[in-house]
Amino acid sequence: MSYGIHLISVHGIIGKSEYVSYDMDNNGVRTEITRYPFDPQAVPTDLNDIIEEGFTRGRNHVILDMGNIPWINSKGFGTLVMLFHAVKGQGGALVLARPTPDVLEMILSAGHDKVFQIFGSVHEAWGYLQALSVSGTD
Repeated sequence: MSYGIHLISVHGIIGKSEYVSYDMDNNGVRTEITRYPFDPQAVPTDLNDIIEEGFTRGRNHVILDMGNIPWINSKGFGTLVMLFHAVKGQGGALVLARPTPDVLEMILSAGHDKVFQIFGSVHEAWGYLQALSVSGTD
């Protein structure tokens, strides 16, 4: 049984990043689905499009791995809030994993920890979403 968990790893600044999209199975094993390289000459890959693509595969829960994001600004926070509502609208949950210390400080000072569940590792985030799926409280 699949719990519909989609992991997106961000490498850089939101909107100017390489993204790697994974599916996660019942055991937390990652399978890379797509790599979206950043090309400054092209239109940046829209994180919302990546999440929508996950919805088409039945992945309504999203882990956003922030371990390679050096900082985040108000536009990045706006993107996160928009994604949060898009995922919630599909009956899922969006959680943040591995924010760097600087990004975590920005999240806390902006009060976004009241909106997002934040985890120290992808595995912890996966366990939380798996428990939501099993209990049916998502």
